[in-house]
Parts: sequence; structure tokens; C-alpha cells
Amino acid sequence: MLFRINVIAVSLAALLAAAPAIANESGCVTKFDPSKDYFPDKVTTKYGAGFEISYNKNYKVIRNLVSDENYILVQCGTPAPADHPATDATSTQVGDWTKVFDVPAKKVALDSAPASAILELLGEQDSVGASYRFLEVTSPCMQKRLDGLPRIQQNFGTPKTKNSRRAILTPRVSYDLGDNVLDWTFTTYGMSDPYSVAVNPESATDMLGKAEWIKFIGAFYNREADANKLFEGIESRYACLQDHAKSTGLTKQTKTVGFARYNRVPNGTVTSWTVDQGQQWFVQGLADAGLTVHAGDVTGYSNVDSFHKAIGDWDVLIDMSTEPLKRGGATIPLWDNLVDGYQFNDNQKLRVVADNSIYRTDHISSVNNATDFNEHLQIQPDLLLADFIRIHAANDGTTEAIWHRNLPKQAPVSWLSADSCQNMADKVASASSGIGKCS
Repeated sequence: MLFRINVIAVSLAALLAAAPAIANESGCVTKFDPSKDYFPDKVTTKYGAGFEISYNKNYKVIRNLVSDENYILVQCGTPAPADHPATDATSTQVGDWTKVFDVPAKKVALDSAPASAILELLGEQDSVGASYRFLEVTSPCMQKRLDGLPRIQQNFGTPKTKNSRRAILTPRVSYDLGDNVLDWTFTTYGMSDPYSVAVNPESATDMLGKAEWIKFIGAFYNREADANKLFEGIESRYACLQDHAKSTGLTKQTKTVGFARYNRVPNGTVTSWTVDQGQQWFVQGLADAGLTVHAGDVTGYSNVDSFHKAIGDWDVLIDMSTEPLKRGGATIPLWDNLVDGYQFNDNQKLRVVADNSIYRTDHISSVNNATDFNEHLQIQPDLLLADFIRIHAANDGTTEAIWHRNLPKQAPVSWLSADSCQNMADKVASASSGIGKCS
């Protein structure tokens, strides 16, 4: 169970490899035909993904609405469009950069955990030729891939830009690609350089909008047909799980979910407690499983009794705290840490404690402080919804969720490392949620 997500990536890649060849070019054009449509396979967005894409005969235009950047993807071997010039590499402007790349991609640098997950789903992990110095991932096979590759560094600077009154220092971040022959860097943030591509599923406002970032990266490889197939599978399973929640009556048996954390200062003292809000897409997914997020804004408490009163009617608590654990660089609390941090005791009548219904999203983690939740949840919302359904349906907590670790039941963390990547392609798995007939 705990290796499920990484196995899914391999098995889906195998299925795609067996599919008929895609119509979009897999290499460079040797003889340009200006009348030909070089991208007969296309993608479109249906949900609140955060990017837009349009097609011309030999180039694509992607607008990243999150990072405020434009990517002009030109079929290699064909001319770049004159009306979409790249922003000059020495420009001091911040935002609204236009970056021009040849596609399909050959070798890229990696500085994005969700991008790592998507590359594995598409079977393009071998295109990674370098990674950011401090990037950590949980996928065992991607860990193994990165182990033998160059690590690149970020450069920070403040070039001056002039206006009519004074020089302004403009923050600038770029990647030092050194002598590595790389097309670009898949990253998380918009960079003021010509070689970075921001991948932002975490900013999507809709659960399925997050999965549409598979289409985003697929476009950089001319893999639109495969990206559509992967997305349609996720979309179909998500709809099936929604129907399951309705048909089994879960959506009529609403439970309340809250997000909380305790705040510990360096000397070990817990000084306060905080009730957080859920992000829009997370709230949507919980609602689709019949779970309702607590009402109210982000609130801090300096008195533990007031905090306990605030969470007294919650059915499920999702813990957001950080706690050092002496294993690698991980910061993952155990149940004893939470008992101390939240000051739980036998005299309280807290429902979440009595029902063993306290979770963290670190069930699958690496010893270097990365969680699979931050990789795959961003682009596999069908499996996240399955987690929510399992949590809702459990009368006394569940240890069967993929990403949500039950702390009162002391469900163990599955620590992944590069050594776990053995015979993965031989394992038989599917993207089935294991719930009802949703497969």
C-alpha cells in the first residue's frame, strides 16, 4: 500500500508505452512545411488550472497566470515566430517574461517536486539531466535518477533599473546551468531568467485543475495525446468517487474537519496554538467526500483551554505542526509529540481524540524531509479524494489512507530512499482507488 503512488507512476508509463504512436512530432523537423499543422494533438484546460495554452501551426503559446510568464514552444527544426520575441536575457524587468524554447524537450533541470511526479507519469524521467542543489523528492526511482546527476545552484542578484528619478534595485533570481547542456529548468517560481519554467499545480483553485498541469508539462514534450489520456483517467475516477460518496450516503452524514498546529519555540516550550483555514481546492475535495471544513478565519490561541474549546466539535483534525525527529532531515511529529504539543489528557472530551481521528499528510516520506503528498497530491486528486472518503467512512480512524497518517493509532511513516527502486517495472498495479468500482 505504501509504495502505491510510485508504482502507479511506473505502471501508467508502461501502459502509455504500449499505446499507438502519438501524432505530434517526437523529434526535430528536417524539412519545414509552413502549411502543416505540427501539433494535431492538442490540450485545453477545463478547470481552474492557472495556465492557458493556444496553438499555431508550428508553435504553442502557454501563459502561466500564476508566475506571469509566457512560454513560446517552437517545434524544433522550424522557425520561431517573429511576433513573440523572447525577453532579453539581461532585462531587469520582474514578471511578464517571454521565453522561447524548442520542443520536444531533450534534457531539463529539475527544481519542482510536482514536475518530478508528472515526468514519471509521462515516462519522461530520463529527460532529467540535472537538479537544483537542495531539491528532495520521495519517489525512489527519481531519487536514484538524481543521485548521479549534476546539482545546479541558484544565483541571486539585484541589477539596477532606471526610471526618471532614481535607480531601483530589482530582485533577480536565476539558475546557474554552468556547462550543462540543458533546455530549461522546471521550477516552482517565476524567475527573471530565460531558462526557467514555473510549474504551479499547488496554486490551482480546483481539484481537477491541479491534474491539468500534466497537460502543461506534456506540451513541452509534444506528449499532448498521452497527457490527455492520463488526465481523462483521473477525471473519470474522480467522478466515480464523487458518485460513490453520494450513493453510500457519505455526503448526507457531514463531518467537520479542521486544520491546526501547535507552535514550539527553540527551547522546546509550546507557546501558542493556531487554527488554520483550508485552501480552496482542499475544501472542495473534502466536500466531495461529505466533509465540511470548520467555519472561521485563521485564529491563534495563547490559552490551551480556549484552543480546546475551539476544536471541541471537530470530527477530524489534520495536524500542520512541525517537530524535529532525529532521522535524516525530517521534521515529522509522532503521537507523543502531539499529546505534549496539544496538551491532550484523559479528562478532556475531545471528539478527535476519542475517535482516533487525527492525521498528518506525511504517511509516505523520504529521510531527507520530502513528502509524497507534496509531489503526487498536486496532480492525482482522484487518489486524494479516495483518502478523504476513507477518513470519512472510518468510525474509529483509518490507517488505510495513502497520504494521511493516523497519529493516535501510531501508523508508521513509510521512509523511502533510492534503495527502494528495485524491479518497480515488474510490479503490477493500477490507478484504482480501491473504493467501490472506481478504477
